Amino acid sequence: MRLFEQWRETFDTYVTELIGDIIEAADRVVVRQVWHGVGRGPEAHVESTVVFTFREGKVSYVEQFWDYAAVLETLGLSEQDARGDS
Repeated sequence: MRLFEQWRETFDTYVTELIGDIIEAADRVVVRQVWHGVGRGPEAHVESTVVFTFREGKVSYVEQFWDYAAVLETLGLSEQDARGDS
C-alpha cells in the first residue's frame, strides 16, 4: 500500500480510465484500465489489467497484470470472448 501512496503523491492529478468491457469469468471480474497521471515530471500513462476474485459477495483477492492477453489466456478466454462477439 505504501508503494501506491508514494506513486499517488508524485502526481498532482490522476485518473483511471476503463478500456473495453468489464468481463465476468466465474468468481472473477476482469477490468482493463489506463492510469493517467500529471505532476512533478513527465506525464504517466500506464495500462494494466486487474482481476478481482469474489468470495461470498466480497472481493477476496486482487491481482494486477501488465499483459492483457496473458490474463485472458489464463482464464481460458479469447479476445473474441472478451469482446462478447458471437
